[in-house]
Amino acid sequence: MPLISHATPVFLILFWFLGPPLWAEELNIYLKTTPRVALLRPFADPVGMSLLVTGADGRPINQGHVDIRLDAPKPGRFFSTDFPFVEGTRLNEMHLGLRQGRANWNYLLPIRGEYRLAVDVVSLDGTMASKVFAFNIRENERKWFTLGGFSVGLFLLGFAAGRIFTQARSAAAVFIAVALLSESAEVSTAQEIIKLSHTAVLEVEPAKVGTATSVQWRLESESTHEKPTAFLTLTINHLEKSKIVFGVEKLPVAGEFSMKFQFPDGAEYRVVAIANIPGAPTIRNEQVVPVIGIEPPVTAMVPALSYFLALIVLGLGAGRWSKLRKSSA
Repeated sequence: MPLISHATPVFLILFWFLGPPLWAEELNIYLKTTPRVALLRPFADPVGMSLLVTGADGRPINQGHVDIRLDAPKPGRFFSTDFPFVEGTRLNEMHLGLRQGRANWNYLLPIRGEYRLAVDVVSLDGTMASKVFAFNIRENERKWFTLGGFSVGLFLLGFAAGRIFTQARSAAAVFIAVALLSESAEVSTAQEIIKLSHTAVLEVEPAKVGTATSVQWRLESESTHEKPTAFLTLTINHLEKSKIVFGVEKLPVAGEFSMKFQFPDGAEYRVVAIANIPGAPTIRNEQVVPVIGIEPPVTAMVPALSYFLALIVLGLGAGRWSKLRKSSA
């Protein structure tokens, strides 16, 4: 009996320190895309992204917030994407409040490859959880068909040139092919345009491809009391493509909302913020953002040019062989 009486407190102490933390609620984080990931294609249509945070019992938590960071796919081994400066960079970073355990937004994924979405959750009682989601976006099938057709065309061009210039110097055909592949690129200039409202301010930093830009909406009030909660709808539209590249709807904002957003190409975008405050007129802010474009780096162009030139040279060789074989027959 004395041995048992001494062992009982020791057992309770070990259970207290080493046992499972039953008093801490575990949080589960789920990601859903609409449409599903297998159907997503780069720069096609905005994707509906939704986070669901539940407790250990599977029920959505009542309140809390999430910090979201979206990173672009890393550069490929051979062919670059349509936006090489975007590869491997931070695309979006924002802080969203949870409503019934959910956070929703729309986003246009710019390039193919594996994206990484990092999520940090803090519930109302201070419970924290983190998770990283990785999902892969495949290239549009039409681009592969276009590349295949273009490759066949280059081979046939080299084949025809090889037969025509069999008695001449083959280098001339190569120079002609290189001239056909040459093209010029233009870099757009940017100028910041800011529109202010009497009750709210929308500010967007000068935007440049490859760098995340600060986007901030702020409610202004002459009252010394606490600012009311506004339900903010914020969208970013690509004017040339007529596509929505980002959007949140009816997001509860207590005075201010800010995020980091990367504009993927050197074009003009329209940022529109519409805020609804109970008992007050709708507040609308709008700003056109010209984005500074950058020429693709040489390292991004060399693999593709090498591939195209190799097709032409291969066609030249096949054409010369065909011509010489026919002449010797």
